[in-house]
Amino acid sequence: MSRIVALGLALAAVCAVPAAAGPSERVAVLVVPASAPVFSSPRAAHGLLVAGEGATVSRRGALASLLTGEVGNAVLHGGIPRGRPKISLARHPARTTFFVALPPPGKHHNVVRYPIAVVGPGYHGLLTSSGTHLDGLVAIWDVAPSALALARGDRPRIRSRSSAEPLAYLERFDRRLTRAHDSRLGATLVLVGLIVALGLAALASRSRALGRAAFLAAPACLAVSLVLSAAGVTRPREVIAALAVGAAALALACGAALRPRLPLALGVGALFAFVFGALWAEPLWNSLAALGARPDGGGRFYGINNQVATLLLSPALVLGALAGTALLPGIALVIAFGIGASFVGANGGDVLTFLAGFVVLGFRLGATRVTVARVAGAVAVVGAAALALIGIDAALGGSSHVTHAVGGGPGSLAGDFAHRLHLSAAFIGSRWNEALLFAVSVAGLLWLALRRPRLPVLDALLAALAVSLLVNDTPTDIAGLGALSALVLWAWLGRSGERLGPLD
Repeated sequence: MSRIVALGLALAAVCAVPAAAGPSERVAVLVVPASAPVFSSPRAAHGLLVAGEGATVSRRGALASLLTGEVGNAVLHGGIPRGRPKISLARHPARTTFFVALPPPGKHHNVVRYPIAVVGPGYHGLLTSSGTHLDGLVAIWDVAPSALALARGDRPRIRSRSSAEPLAYLERFDRRLTRAHDSRLGATLVLVGLIVALGLAALASRSRALGRAAFLAAPACLAVSLVLSAAGVTRPREVIAALAVGAAALALACGAALRPRLPLALGVGALFAFVFGALWAEPLWNSLAALGARPDGGGRFYGINNQVATLLLSPALVLGALAGTALLPGIALVIAFGIGASFVGANGGDVLTFLAGFVVLGFRLGATRVTVARVAGAVAVVGAAALALIGIDAALGGSSHVTHAVGGGPGSLAGDFAHRLHLSAAFIGSRWNEALLFAVSVAGLLWLALRRPRLPVLDALLAALAVSLLVNDTPTDIAGLGALSALVLWAWLGRSGERLGPLD
């Protein structure tokens, strides 16, 4: 133990940030250089630290997140969280000590992970975090709550598990995170290009098979992306090439084979079973996929992000239409639960989005006249169903930002909603190209909303996208991908004459 104390004193002497008293004598947080010996010590538990949320990160913002335990997004206040500090930096190590390296001074692209090590009882091998669900990856804003929990004798967010070679694992893991980031732009271009190409082909030919292929292009890309990640295909060029060929072949084959109603319903149902099953069985596949969560940027470490949720929205509504009004409530609850459950999608905003879409679809399939009373009732049903699903998740042991927000009561939910609206507005105004993409996408959605004849699935999709823009914080992803999905539905169902049910 004396060697650990001596090492801690030596590291504290080179601490780059002025220090003050820690949360208690039992726990200390020290900021040290990335070259500090503790980051290679076999006595410590090791991990990679994500220093901020968004495209950029700064030392000032990272330090503020470390001390406040709050997330600072790069598009708000320069990435500086507004919360008050919950801990302060220590001058000396304690019984349990968090050693943290921060970004260098100035603003940097948020593509680098920094070392973190914990020395103390119960910490050995590889750090784990209930906030990221990814062994070895820790968010900087989880350090303060963990230090405070340890000081109280409670269970912390940041824990550890045994690992024979934690440093070798982290090196491989960091390389995978970098490759996933480098693959993301190319994969998105493949996704958009395939949807547009097949959509235009369907529109020009009015072919039902091509219309189905265009509709299935996005699900095909998601499925192939997950398969590539599970198979360990990581090099960006290989990922992009395999995604383009594999998704195109899968979409065209399924478009030709899966005709409404039963074959297409079984195919779309199999898609959700595969995606939800993969997210439950091995979250790492999705987190390291070219189309999936974005742990390298700190915004979404696991589960279903808004990009993927928007791409799954259209297939979910088509499945509901194929199932018919009798089975629609069951389909809606199962899919919404998968989207929101902590051990699957962990996306609370899109629980509301999907439920809203299904409710509107139910109105349209049932040819129900819309009144103020019925709309109010529908809003109440959506809210109650969302709370019930999140409550079931919490009762089953689920824990995520969704259950925490709901558990905090109406004030917490209202604060979260206001923050998301603020973040969405700031993101749209952050760059001219984001504002242009959002404006063009919304214009396209409005144009589709005025088309005749009305399509029940398209109406439900447009309503769900409107809700998503209100409750989520990635407006360009939602508007852009939502507009593409809506255009594909219109080209397929509106122009080819394909029928999903009695009213389509």
